[in-house]
Amino acid sequence: MLITIYDRSGNIKAEVSPNDSSAQSKEIQSDNELALSFTHYEHIQLDVDDYADFEGERYWLCEKYRPKQKSEREWEYNLKLYGIESLLRNILVIKRVDNEDNPVFTLTAPPREHVAMIVNCMNDGMGNTDWKVGRVDGTENIVIDYFGKYCDVALREIAEKVGAEYWAEGQTVN
Repeated sequence: MLITIYDRSGNIKAEVSPNDSSAQSKEIQSDNELALSFTHYEHIQLDVDDYADFEGERYWLCEKYRPKQKSEREWEYNLKLYGIESLLRNILVIKRVDNEDNPVFTLTAPPREHVAMIVNCMNDGMGNTDWKVGRVDGTENIVIDYFGKYCDVALREIAEKVGAEYWAEGQTVN
């Protein structure tokens, strides 16, 4: 099977054939990872935001990668690309009420309102992507202190307070 690696603009960087140690790892409330191991006969410059599509999902490189040179014409790659859920750990929850841009606040609201606010931050942080609120358990007000919290941590805390788990299906947060 060939996997195509693209740069952030969608230009093809390389087509690679992963070896048997390559794997996809997907967990609830955790990272969605694609570990690719392969050998290539040219050096491929891989940068942050390069990506590959696998089984209908997109995976991004989140840090610059340097391959290991095995010989004059052979390069060994063992890299991890992360699914869209993993990018949530890079987006800060910001209060955007009444023209505020404050990462330090407390909110008392039903779980759905908390998730909707976080989804708005995710859309803003990723450049108006199409994140949506899906199924959210709980109707009672909960209190969350958003003192510099990132989206993944905030979603985990909401889930814990209502006795549930969070996950993403595509760009829908449940």
